Amino acid sequence: MAINIDTSELQFFVKALTINAKKLVDKSIDAYNSLLQIDPQSAMEIHNELGDDLEKKGNYDGAIRAYQKILLTDPNNVAVLFKLGKIYTRLGLSSEALETLRKVTILDEQIPEAFYLLGSVYFSADNNTEAQEALNRAIALNPGYADAYYKLGLIADARHDQDAAIKNYLRTIDLKPDFVKAYQSLGFAYEAKGQRDEAVKYFKKSLELEQKKS
Repeated sequence: MAINIDTSELQFFVKALTINAKKLVDKSIDAYNSLLQIDPQSAMEIHNELGDDLEKKGNYDGAIRAYQKILLTDPNNVAVLFKLGKIYTRLGLSSEALETLRKVTILDEQIPEAFYLLGSVYFSADNNTEAQEALNRAIALNPGYADAYYKLGLIADARHDQDAAIKNYLRTIDLKPDFVKAYQSLGFAYEAKGQRDEAVKYFKKSLELEQKKS
């Protein structure tokens, strides 16, 4: 019979696994589960905490394996899928990120960052139509999402629509006044329109902000 175990008492075990994460993490957990007959819910909690610890330490491969173990039992776990989607995006694993983030946005349509990341991955893959749709969904959920407006500006720039790009960049700095890249992008957009004075103004502003941050 499976027994419930207070996972708070297993902190030492999780820490031990994170230290030895490269030494057959999955097999270690499986052996421990078998030894104590840990119930599935407790096992998932252990894998989740392990994945979080490994992710914080930059061991993304180990974190991915830990989270994937949870999905074997609970394939529609939105929180875990979202964590995986963020890791895949960070690692530039476009196919895995798209598949995972699509699933997240289908299971839960109320996560702005999931739509933002999905849009970002689409944009990186030059799928600008899908990227724009996802980013607009992110903004609909969070009207103050400066980074999403910035990405929309980049999409407009890629389409040589400087007016739309400028509109989105201006909205970006309105929401996030210290967004250096947005000022730089405004400078390039105005330069492309032949408005040199405006371009210089925003280039200067970007330099001022960079100096303040240095």
